[in-house]
Amino acid sequence: MSDSKNKKNDYSKEFAQRQAAAVKESNSYSMNNEYLTNTQKAYIEIWYQSPIKAFWIGYILSTIFLKEIRPVFPAIFASLLVGYLNTKLKEKDFERLLTVFTICSPFWLYLFLVFELVQNDIAWTSAIALFIVSWSGLGVAGHGIQNTWAKGFVYAHPKYGAAKALFGIKKFPFEKLTDDEFSDVRTRGARRLSYLATFLLVIATIIWIKP
Repeated sequence: MSDSKNKKNDYSKEFAQRQAAAVKESNSYSMNNEYLTNTQKAYIEIWYQSPIKAFWIGYILSTIFLKEIRPVFPAIFASLLVGYLNTKLKEKDFERLLTVFTICSPFWLYLFLVFELVQNDIAWTSAIALFIVSWSGLGVAGHGIQNTWAKGFVYAHPKYGAAKALFGIKKFPFEKLTDDEFSDVRTRGARRLSYLATFLLVIATIIWIKP
């Protein structure tokens, strides 16, 4: 009886450890994952990074051509547009975008940013904020749209959801241990938060768009 109870406890402990490892893997996308090819990984990075670059380009161009409004708002809406388009693209579309993405490398964006600083078209505080956005993706509105869409395929890191949608992957191995009855509830909650954030963004634009 004691041996049977110990075996059950050992199994429960082992299962809990495996489940914790699966949850950790699902929430932490790695470029070293064995589920995708190198080409697929490159496409996923384009999918994830493109709203960030759209934010950058929208901000810098608005400082030149739209001086009468705050540049952060065109940047945000450029990011939102790209984030929305990323939910409609197919795998073959990223083959073409790979070339465009290579041309619009961070080097050229940083170089143009330095030029803008020299010309006094952008403040140092704004430049620092753009660098933070570039490295972290923090505050990029387009991620809200495409990440919510991706979580509709699997409640995990959005890159895994995008991979399932773009490449027709039916199930990742970690899903066997991470799926539960609350996954749909969490997905619906994330979607509602995304809609609320977009609505508040529109209101903020109306109020504060002019400097």
